[in-house]
Amino acid sequence: MATVKCKYCGKQFDREKEPFVQIPTGQTFRYAHGECYLQQVNTGLVKEKYIIWDPAKSTTCFWCHKAIFSNQDDVIPMPQLPGKFVHKTCNETHPVDDKEELLLYLIQLYNLKDDYILPKFMLQLSDYEKNYQFTYSGMLKSLKYWYEVKKKPVNASYGLGIIPHIYKEARDYYYKLWQAQEQNKGKNIFEFVPKDIEVKIPVPKRQIIKRKLFTFLDEEEINGE
Repeated sequence: MATVKCKYCGKQFDREKEPFVQIPTGQTFRYAHGECYLQQVNTGLVKEKYIIWDPAKSTTCFWCHKAIFSNQDDVIPMPQLPGKFVHKTCNETHPVDDKEELLLYLIQLYNLKDDYILPKFMLQLSDYEKNYQFTYSGMLKSLKYWYEVKKKPVNASYGLGIIPHIYKEARDYYYKLWQAQEQNKGKNIFEFVPKDIEVKIPVPKRQIIKRKLFTFLDEEEINGE
């Protein structure tokens, strides 16, 4: 909770829950409701322009950590981390390597608070890289295979100890996928789609079975036996 007093209406409010403006006063700041500020501007009492911060839309750039709005023109969703936002320029000037991509996946997978990677995770990753010769991209694919392909439950308390047990299995799985993609390169999938063939089945006609009736001749033959 960040309780402050509105400069215009004098009421206290939580700036982590309500839209507000930050008004510089020398080396400090005062605060006001976003609505109170707009009323002051509309009546001509305030001419200074300030940004109205909306806690529902305001966040910080993942790379530069500066305050941003998720609906700003120069702000985009972070490709590697759903729910996070970055400046377009920060995203362009900060290429993500294999290790960083793995760490970003851990933040998303385990919903780590404040984007903080647990020391236990860092020690395990370092151990697997040095002593097992696992690559960061290989470890990332192993985790994706385990949790996204095999749909195993996620539990951060287990750490990353599953990686050595599934690394080869995951590698084989992705290798087979790559082989299938290579074999199907340049092929038109529509050529393998079976065509619909319309088959008309005629309505069966009822066949009338004629019964043989006795004739006088038949009766005479039967009586003559």
